[in-house]
Amino acid sequence: MEDLLLLHHLTESFIGLLLTIGICSTRILIVLMVLPALSDQVLQGTARNSVAIMFGTFVAYGQPVSLQEMPALTMLLVVGKEAMLGLILGFAASTIFWAASSIGVLIDDLAGFNNIQVSNPMRQDISTPISSLLEQLTIAAFWVLGGMIFLLGALYQSFHWWPIESLTPVAGSILEAFVLRQTDTLMEIICKLAAPMVLILVLVDLAFGFLAKGAEKLDLMAYGQPVKGTITLFMLAIFIGIFLNQVQAQLSLKDIAAQFQNLSKPH
Repeated sequence: MEDLLLLHHLTESFIGLLLTIGICSTRILIVLMVLPALSDQVLQGTARNSVAIMFGTFVAYGQPVSLQEMPALTMLLVVGKEAMLGLILGFAASTIFWAASSIGVLIDDLAGFNNIQVSNPMRQDISTPISSLLEQLTIAAFWVLGGMIFLLGALYQSFHWWPIESLTPVAGSILEAFVLRQTDTLMEIICKLAAPMVLILVLVDLAFGFLAKGAEKLDLMAYGQPVKGTITLFMLAIFIGIFLNQVQAQLSLKDIAAQFQNLSKPH
């Protein structure tokens, strides 16, 4: 009889431990799913889930026993709150990766490389050559500069600013301001970094347009794409170094913890 009671107690404790680890891993898992540096091309779904559970185990170790005794409805609300926070934090950390991909798409459209689309049968999305190059370069720089270390530090600190057992979400006004600020930052990075190459490619188009109008029989517009492609590759060799230098702080995510802390403060 005592053995059965002990077995029942151990089973309940084990189930409670699994629930605690699952709740503590939700925020981390959503961040890892949103972050392009840990996409399916870099880390497959099962491996990513395992990494999230491993990181969540450290958080679960410091949680009170009362977390396991929550009612089902309260636990569901907590999981929803954790998923929302993970989405917000993942959005903040992924801005620079989306900027790099958008810059590449914009350059490909103007250079005429958008008709050469790279399709991966394992994924649903399609990317253009320069966009894929800049995205992979950004991901590599993220790991080399130690961005994952700063991101993990900020994630663990976020559990202090937003405790798991607390149902208080981020205020709507603060969330709206945060999303708008991050979106503005994304558009600002795209415009600033892509502007020189876009301007040169537009000037090349205008030059060939004027030349073709003056010499219609030569069909100079047919030579426009090869010239733009050559100029694009030449500028890209220079642009990559400038791009990494300009976004080094964003890639290393040194300030990500300060952004999360400001978001957690009431205004």
